[in-house]
Order: sequence, then C-alpha cells, then structure tokens
Amino acid sequence: MNHLHVWPLLLATLLLQTAHADPIYKSVDSAGNVTYSSTPPAGVKAEKVDVPPPPTEEDTRQATERVKQAEERASEMESNRLEQQAREQARATEEARQREAQKPVVIHHPVYVPQSGYYPPIPRMPPPTLPPAPPVRPVRPLPN
Repeated sequence: MNHLHVWPLLLATLLLQTAHADPIYKSVDSAGNVTYSSTPPAGVKAEKVDVPPPPTEEDTRQATERVKQAEERASEMESNRLEQQAREQARATEEARQREAQKPVVIHHPVYVPQSGYYPPIPRMPPPTLPPAPPVRPVRPLPN
C-alpha cells in the first residue's frame, strides 16, 4: 500500500474517534516518548488535549464546493498552460523556419554566372601603329 494513502486514513480514523467527544490525554514517559490515549495513564503526568468539535454539515458542503472550484481553476490553468506551450512551440518553429530561409546559399560546385561588376573592367588597348609604308616606285612598262 502506498504511504500517501495511509496518512489520510489515519487522520480520518483519529477524527472519527474524536467525534465521540471522549477526552484525549497526552503523556510523555521518562524516555521522552509521547503517548495519546483516552484514559490517563497511572503514575505519569498527563495533559488533557482539547479537541475541536467535528465540522458541521454546512462546513463540509462549503469545503466540498471550494475543492470543486479549486479543481476547476486548476483544470483551466492547465489548459491555459498547454495552449501557451503550443503557441510558444509554433512561434519557435516559425522562427527556425525563418532563420533557415535567411541562411546564405552555399554552392558546392562553382558555376560561372556573368554579372556586371563581377570582374574588373578590361582596359582597351589603342590600335597598333603600323610602320610607315616604304616609298612607292613607279612601275616601268615592260618591253614587248
């Protein structure tokens, strides 16, 4: 049996026993052990414990109502927490997707793409100058 279930049972038993309005005595022996009993022990100083009366039917009803309200609030808070978690998860996913979209494109195999300004301009060379032509001599007619 789980120990968490034992304590409420013990407390309920104690409360049911005190509902009969029997006096309860608390005594401490020479070893320092505390004992509670319905009859005062002989030879030991006992102190009578005042036990409050059990709760009324109205008190029980009000306590049950408060427990239901607390459970409803807890359920509402849990659903709000789950909704908040879902919104945060969606936001984180969207941010990751946007970061992924903003990453630069990495080209593993370079491709030539001509672009203006990509290469430095090539200076134009002036046309080569030709050396001066040799003087032309008149041609003599050939004898027939």
